[in-house]
Amino acid sequence: MRFFKKSTGLELNRRTDTTISVTVPPNNPDFTSVAGYAHTLTVQQLIEELGTSANDGLSKNEAIRRLDSHGENLLKGKEGVSALRVFVGQLANALTIVLVAAMALSFGVTDYIEGGVIAAVIVLNTTVGFFQEYRAEKTMDSLRQLSSPTAFVVRNGEGVAIPAKNVVPGDLVSIKVGDVVPADLRLVTVSNLEISEQLLTGESVPVAKNIDTYGSEQTDMPIGDRLNLCYASTIVTKGRGTGITIGTAMNTQIGRIAEAISGKKPETDEEDDRPWATRTWDKTQTLLGLKTGTPLQIKLAKLAYFLFGCAIILIIIVFAVAKFNITNEVVLYGIAAAIAIIPESLIAVLTLTMAAGTRKMAKEHVIVRKLDALENLGGVTDICSDKTGTLTLGQMSVQRFWLATDQHAAASEFSAELNPDALEPRGNVLRDSDGSALDPKALPQAVSQAVLVASLCNVATVRKNLKGQWKSTGDPTEVALQVFASKLGLGRPDLTGEGPEAEERVLRPAMGKVIDYGIPEHERIRFADGDEKKKEKRFDLKAEFPFSSDLKRMSTVYIDKKNDDHAIVLIKGAAERILDASIDYLPLPEAEPTKTAPLTDEVREAFMTKYEDLASQGLRVIGLARRNIPREQAVDITREEAEKDFTFLALAGISDPPRPETLGAVRACKAAGIVVHMLTGDHISTARAIAQAVEIIGPDAPKSAVMTAQEFDALTDKEIDALPELPLVIARCAPETKVRMIHAGKRRGKHLSMSGDGVNDSPALKLAPVGIAMGMAGSDVAKDASDLVLTDDNFDSIRVAVSEGRRLFANIQRFILHLLTTNVAEVLLLIVGLCFQDIQDRSVFPLSPIGVLWVNMLTSSPPAFGLGLEKAPPDLMRRPPHNIKDGVFSWPVIIDCLSYGIVMGGTCLINFVIVVYGRYDGDLGVECNHSSAEICNTVFRARSTVFATLIIQILLYAWELKSFDRSLFSLTPGRPFYKDLWANQVLFWSVLGGMVSVVLPIYIPGFNNRVFYQAAIGWEWGLVVGMSLVFIVWCEVWKIIRKLLYRRWTPPPVQVDNYEPSQSSTVASSENKNEKV
Repeated sequence: MRFFKKSTGLELNRRTDTTISVTVPPNNPDFTSVAGYAHTLTVQQLIEELGTSANDGLSKNEAIRRLDSHGENLLKGKEGVSALRVFVGQLANALTIVLVAAMALSFGVTDYIEGGVIAAVIVLNTTVGFFQEYRAEKTMDSLRQLSSPTAFVVRNGEGVAIPAKNVVPGDLVSIKVGDVVPADLRLVTVSNLEISEQLLTGESVPVAKNIDTYGSEQTDMPIGDRLNLCYASTIVTKGRGTGITIGTAMNTQIGRIAEAISGKKPETDEEDDRPWATRTWDKTQTLLGLKTGTPLQIKLAKLAYFLFGCAIILIIIVFAVAKFNITNEVVLYGIAAAIAIIPESLIAVLTLTMAAGTRKMAKEHVIVRKLDALENLGGVTDICSDKTGTLTLGQMSVQRFWLATDQHAAASEFSAELNPDALEPRGNVLRDSDGSALDPKALPQAVSQAVLVASLCNVATVRKNLKGQWKSTGDPTEVALQVFASKLGLGRPDLTGEGPEAEERVLRPAMGKVIDYGIPEHERIRFADGDEKKKEKRFDLKAEFPFSSDLKRMSTVYIDKKNDDHAIVLIKGAAERILDASIDYLPLPEAEPTKTAPLTDEVREAFMTKYEDLASQGLRVIGLARRNIPREQAVDITREEAEKDFTFLALAGISDPPRPETLGAVRACKAAGIVVHMLTGDHISTARAIAQAVEIIGPDAPKSAVMTAQEFDALTDKEIDALPELPLVIARCAPETKVRMIHAGKRRGKHLSMSGDGVNDSPALKLAPVGIAMGMAGSDVAKDASDLVLTDDNFDSIRVAVSEGRRLFANIQRFILHLLTTNVAEVLLLIVGLCFQDIQDRSVFPLSPIGVLWVNMLTSSPPAFGLGLEKAPPDLMRRPPHNIKDGVFSWPVIIDCLSYGIVMGGTCLINFVIVVYGRYDGDLGVECNHSSAEICNTVFRARSTVFATLIIQILLYAWELKSFDRSLFSLTPGRPFYKDLWANQVLFWSVLGGMVSVVLPIYIPGFNNRVFYQAAIGWEWGLVVGMSLVFIVWCEVWKIIRKLLYRRWTPPPVQVDNYEPSQSSTVASSENKNEKV
């Protein structure tokens, strides 16, 4: 009966109350008209126009409603997967060309049944291939969109990252350096925000933005002069800001441009002055798929056309055997030989396998942006990874806080209690000397000064959302400092009163009136920023110089309203960089908090010793300093003028424990012959401690295994090449160091993956064989330069990606081997079959052209796709990386193809001989390639026997290829083989289905003798079973032989005893790849 009870208010932790939101009714429901005059509205006016909140944004329910009513934030007509291109690609391939030629020849010799069947096959193959490839392309396109530009929005007071296409009018959006602006925004807050608007205005110089409101008379001012607006698709080059969305999709400035030029062919002043023949050849290659696609797809396309050339040669051979007396019989035999050599389903199976692989990787938090990465992942020899948030949790907490003091004075050191929720600003800060807790209301002046730096030289935010959960925005290091400051009552919102004045928010349904519920005013729920009277705004931000990966520091300039004489400059960053910018310190910070002393070399050395001590505990150590400047200098001060002559105050030690799965992932990489490198911005002692914790280095690692970026960059290329191995840890790493690392790896023949997240990382990500961007912390520019995007920023996801890349590579080799072996068997069967000549001296084919098509398309294709889905073998990550130069067409694959194919074709030929010459005295009839007369019954029975033998062997061969070197009956040690067969159900049912379907062309009257030129068989099934067993025995024997034969091409498994962090064996194993052909 609770349905009839009146609600008593909003319960913050209840999802059932999501109809209650902070959204207010918009004054202008037609959101599309606001964009034209938004620059003339104040922030509060715009809030009322769009029915949003400057602090909490839209409610999630309201955002969904607006998305439904206004559509996705996408430009119309943006090129996606082209159905026409896919269809043309299906027609412009070797398979279709051969089949069309075969159809034309069949009709030319008046074999209308065969011509009609081939025509039907062309239509069926093109249709099925089109839908398969189109669906696969759409799947991969949708997965790539997952890594497309994201937007960081605030909804229900909680910051969330969403796809840019889901941004709606009224959304509160945060932007920072490297972001692509997701929609047209009216800026609400800015901090040194500069945006490159070259895309819209042609102006190459970034535009500095502000939040000033223009007068109504300036409604029609040029868009480039509207400095309080920023536009979709422009790029943030400096600073940060927040804005309210005023236009999405085609209602953005770039959308209007797109709409204006839609349907018009873009003009270009450049003319292609290449020779006519060159241009024609280039276009032909593109049409035939020889210049587009991944390297593997291009290689397979070249293979297909090479086989097409072989098909022509086979036809010539057939004609030559007939002494160029071209009759209908000879033509049909030539058709059969030409069709036999083409692996019709190869490209389709490859496309489907890659699509399935990208879907699986997406489930494992890895988005594939470029299909090349799937081919490269399996050959990765070295992984270069960031530390923070990738190897570690990224859930940072300030654990130690040390005030800089004279080395002879009593230490002022503090420890912060850690919470299960690192974002909750709760817990005591304890003095190490006596264990007493600091009172936030009576902090020592020196502590207050240092914590003030941590709080105000900081752009992170921490707040509780509507569900009562603590959420943050910003860099994890800054979040940790902000939480620490909030524990001591010095959080930035309390000091600056930042953000627009929030409207009073009581319980209000989206787009509706205030709900009273009869609740007294004093009992109504208030939100975080409305719980108490707005605090006085003491500090006013005048300038901000954001963190630079080159300078390793950040600074801010504030006006303190309680001090009219001067402004304060606050700086934080890498401790050694802060010390370099400092000239004095407080020798007795608690006793004499205003007395300074020069920062001598002796004192610096003592501070660095303390720094090393904290860093050796695995803490990220941040230096804090401040200085005063004349108030009038605060407005136009430059970074060079601001960041000098500081008073060094304190060191903050921030803990960031390794992810629980990192150690296992690093061990797994070592077991796979992959060397893990850690490239971090942390101090060398912190980096070494974390690297030892996750076993990237051992306790006895040589000195060259751990370097600073300064040391590494000081080496010449020759000196780097002379090192025993590349460094395993590089501390204080700059983006340029990553680029040098990639070049050094390439010179050693290594195949590196490189991770990164910042704008400056994009050159390294683009240069690396496999570039990996962080999906959560990464900039849009970095994502655009990468091959893969990790949606969880987790190192273990890199390990999963490499494992999946190896699995895909092995499976591609499996189905290529399966398809090409079938072609070898068919070609052998038909070429040797030229020897079987009837009384008219005309060759009689052992397998009809339609039979060849049946085998290639209906029998081989499903098992080949099943092999593409095969699970990774247990020892996959105990093998060294494969050689990228060899690709899938290694010598073992070629030799296996010939070995299995010759035996398969030979056993089928033996069955043909036994039936024709052993039982029926060699009666080959007359015109049995074209006639269905009774005289051809012997040949027809022999063909049925060959047909059944070939199909059964092909299907059983698919099971044999579940392992290249292990017996079919012992695929997994200690496990019944039938369980392994059942594990891949696509392959299992493909094999069984193929065995059942073999009877159709043999026993259906009319279908067997007039289409396939075959007949029903009886005792011949004994031959089918017998020769199939012979083939299976050969497969088992060959697997034993190949282990000895391929020893020179197959490097031994990686030896990692108990996963000990010994680099020598790992590195040596990874270099074994160079022994492969």
